[in-house]
Formats: sequence, C-alpha cells, structure tokens
Amino acid sequence: MEDPAKSSRSFTIAIFSALVVLAILRGCSSHDPAKPSGPLAEIQGVPAVEAAPAEPAIVPTAEPSEPVKPLPIPPKPLPVPPAVEPSVAIRIGTVAKSEAIRITHGSGRLLISLQRADAGELPWSATTPIEIRAVKGGWQVTSSAQRTRAFSPGELAVRCADEGRCAIEWNARAWPGQLRLVLDDQEIDIVMDVPMESYLPGVIAKELYGSWCEAAFEAQAIAARSYAVVEEARWEGRRHYDMVAGQQSQAWIGATDNVKAIQAVRNTRGELLVHDGSVVPTYYSSACGGRPASAFGVLTDNPFHDIAPVAAGEGSPRAVCCQSTAVATWKVSIPLAVIQVRLERWATANGRPDIAGLQVPSAIEAVDKNATGRPTLLRIRDRKGQSATIAAEDFRRAINAASDAKTNMRSSDCSIRISGSAADISGRGFGHGVGLCQHGAQEMGRKGKSCQQILARYYPSAMIVKAWR
Repeated sequence: MEDPAKSSRSFTIAIFSALVVLAILRGCSSHDPAKPSGPLAEIQGVPAVEAAPAEPAIVPTAEPSEPVKPLPIPPKPLPVPPAVEPSVAIRIGTVAKSEAIRITHGSGRLLISLQRADAGELPWSATTPIEIRAVKGGWQVTSSAQRTRAFSPGELAVRCADEGRCAIEWNARAWPGQLRLVLDDQEIDIVMDVPMESYLPGVIAKELYGSWCEAAFEAQAIAARSYAVVEEARWEGRRHYDMVAGQQSQAWIGATDNVKAIQAVRNTRGELLVHDGSVVPTYYSSACGGRPASAFGVLTDNPFHDIAPVAAGEGSPRAVCCQSTAVATWKVSIPLAVIQVRLERWATANGRPDIAGLQVPSAIEAVDKNATGRPTLLRIRDRKGQSATIAAEDFRRAINAASDAKTNMRSSDCSIRISGSAADISGRGFGHGVGLCQHGAQEMGRKGKSCQQILARYYPSAMIVKAWR
C-alpha cells in the first residue's frame, strides 16, 4: 500500500512544479537575490538564529526584506552524493566599493588574476601585503613594493604562490583556499573557494565547545558536511557563493589548529547523511528543548525538504534530550511597546499589512502545534480587538531582529502571558529545533553513545554513506 504521507509529499511537489512551469510559460522570471538581506538568510526563507555568548552557534537561514516578496525561486531537488570532494564558495565578508582591501600571506607572495578563463591576462605575482581597490574600469592592485597593476572588470582571484597548504589573511584571520572579489553594485563580496574537507574544521571548531566529546564532534562533522553539499547544489548557477561564514549558513572561523575538530573531519572524511538516494539537508540547532520542529514549513518551503529525517514525527518528543544545558528552559520579559515596534518593522519588510496595522498586543497565544507539542502558529490580538496570525518562528525572527539579547527569544517553543505592560515569555531550548540538537548530541556522547547512534536519533531513517575518499 502506498504511504499516504509520501503520496501527499509527491502531490505537493507536483503542484509546485506545475506552478513554476506555468510561470515560465507566461514569461515570468524567478528572481534570486545576489545575497541574503535582512536579519535572516533564505533557505527558502530560513531564519537566522541569534547566538547567546555562552552557547555554540546554530544553523540559520534568511528571508528577503523587501516590502513585497519576489516570486520564489524554483526549488531544486536534493542532490545525490557527489563521487568527488566538492569545493564550496563561502562569503566571508562584504565591504563598500570605495574601501581598500588589504590581503597578506605568510610566504610573502600572492598570485592575482581575473577569474574568467578567457580574460587573457596573465597572473601577477605580488609581494604582500597587497591592497586592492575597485576603480573605474576594473581593479587596481598595489604590492608592498609599491608596484601597481590594473585589471579589467570581472571577478578578481587571489591565490597563494606556493604549493601545499595555504591560508590567505584578511581581516585578522587566515582563510584556506582561493580568495575571490566580486563587485556587486556598490559593495564588494569577499568569497573563499575552498575544498570541502579544508572548510569543515573551521566550522566544527566554532560550532562546538572544545571540551565536548569526540562522538559529538564527529556527528557535527557529518551534519555540517551534508548541509554544505545541499547548499552548494542549491546555489550552483544562481549566485556567486554557496554559504556565508556565519549563522545565516554555518559558523566558520577559517583556518584552525583545533585538533579535535581536525580529527573529527578526518575520521568522517567524505561521509554524508543520505535518505532515498539523496543528501539530507541536515539543519541543526543548539538545543531543541525536547520538542523538535520540522524543516518544511518552519525553515523552508521547498517540498523536496519535506522528508522524514528532518520532520517532527508523530508523537516523538525527545525525552531527557538537553536538560543539562542552561537553555533547557528560559524566561524573558519584553515590553509590549517593544514587541509592537519589532512586529511592525518585520511585517512592513515582509508584506504583512495585517500585522503591521496591529496596535499594542493584548494577547499572544498558540493556535496550532506540531506532533511533539511545539507551537507552530500564533495569534496576536491588540487592544482594539484586531487580530492576525503569524508562524511561531516568524514571530521569533521579528522579535530577534534587534541586537538586544536581553529582549530576544531563544526559541519559538514557548508560552506567552501578557502581564501589565510586558509579555512574560517562558520557553525551552535554543534555536529552531530542526535536526541535530548539539547539546543533546553531547549528552549522548558523554553517556557512551557513538556518532552513528547520535545521528540515528536526530535524523531518523537517514543512512551514513561514504561519498568520496
């Protein structure tokens, strides 16, 4: 007998694909922004999760900040495991077009060239530090010897002159791989093109505490690798980078000498989580609070991501998952006036006039929950009797758009009580709650569970596959 859930997912994908084809036939074009904007990064609208100083970073996501959202980009199917180690393009920073970019390297020499194969300009070997400026007609590069060379317009590549391991230094950090400068309107994106296995140690070193167990590090390595493979495939041909070096994608500190992180990546080299022949979009967060969320409908509208490994299964709360962490439960009190202002800003930026028009809230309550009891939809009522609904995770994004950690929500798994001029919020966990729970993984590892057992718990029905050697 056909699985009803699987049939439903297939129907959803078919309808979505039909709409995309119809849009193309009508002459419409799907716009994909060159870079994520606003406080969140798009996965098909995945939210960024703010990190508290004492907690590991968590995976995030984005949403456009335009008042009217553009047509969604057509969803891509999940990729099959690549047979050869891929490289990923990581945007490590953005500077104003007028700003000089200073780059150096330990050997004292760098090769600079246009990225285009047909550029017809030979690489220039320059002594470091070098200074690069965007000028009328292209680029101007000045070496430490005060020699200057002009380059035509296009993406400018900077790589090490010496063979072997190499890290290019920019902004007080060392970054493995080749650096690429991309002029985008009035800004310059700084992108590192780096082999996957060279990229991962700097992710793991940032995501987890150094004192955590080997099994948690290895589980995180496989999750981070799988996530990166999916992102690389999703953005191929759509923009000039795959991820950012931060919580809009995965935290990344560049080159690292963290032995535990390096060893975890080596021990799991080429290993990916796979479901039905495709790589799993392995979202993860700091602490799920015991009640996981589903990727589809919370982090993404891509129907191809509506799969069992990243879904909150029927009646599957994670008992005693991350109770030892300081964010297993939490409380925060936020002035109602602050909530109104933040909701209005978010609603204006995201085309929700019904929410933008609300006055000071008089009640905020959950009107829908997932199978584990985690709120998914909230209703906001104001003092004039007006009301509107908002996805629980969108509510958290709106509240957390400000940088004031004292009035931010650590997760959307919470209850809200209006008391006088403030909203008293009691919650559990830290982050979106999809996929791997980092604190839960550490708890399992501390109790002797293996990397494989950890991943089996947090990505049920997924298999670990050795994709490349």
